[in-house]
Amino acid sequence: DDESDDPVVDADYPKTVAVVPGAFKPPHKGHLDMVRKYAANADEVVVLISRPTKSGRKLPNGREVSAEDSLKIWNALTTGMSNVRVEISTHASPINAAYEYVGDEGPLNVGDAVILGASTKDDDWKRWTGAEKYIKDGVKLKSPEQTAVLPTMRSKTDENGESLPYSATAFRDALGNPEDRAEIADFVGKENV
Repeated sequence: DDESDDPVVDADYPKTVAVVPGAFKPPHKGHLDMVRKYAANADEVVVLISRPTKSGRKLPNGREVSAEDSLKIWNALTTGMSNVRVEISTHASPINAAYEYVGDEGPLNVGDAVILGASTKDDDWKRWTGAEKYIKDGVKLKSPEQTAVLPTMRSKTDENGESLPYSATAFRDALGNPEDRAEIADFVGKENV
């Protein structure tokens, strides 16, 4: 008669899980803002760092940004975000990593809803076209177009006065000049430099 004794009853079930895959070489405030937006609307956010097998992303000095480097940065950026978990995937493709997570062998439960992380920039959400066929039976896929988030822009502007988007390429360039702490702080916050 006491439901708390029933092992089938789970206070976290059903839940909404946002899956945010990417290479994140390295992660920056734009990525973090996306995760924050999902964390405000989902019960759980899972960030999946892929492991590209081809030529990796390199800093100006030639050092490759590894998945482990990305994990360390993510862990610094997500401190205090109790509903966010960051993992390194075994997949080279972020899309394949996400499909494995939301698929038949993944950890989602029947009744859960899933958000596949995407931006509205350049219709990034379209990469999830056809995703329904990869979702575990009984798990609801929320519309990628409707759940895509607006990208965060930097305070830095181009020659026309237009705000620049955050980009991992620009962050790698900034890391090539470690003396310019202000530029690096723009990507990860002064407290994380």
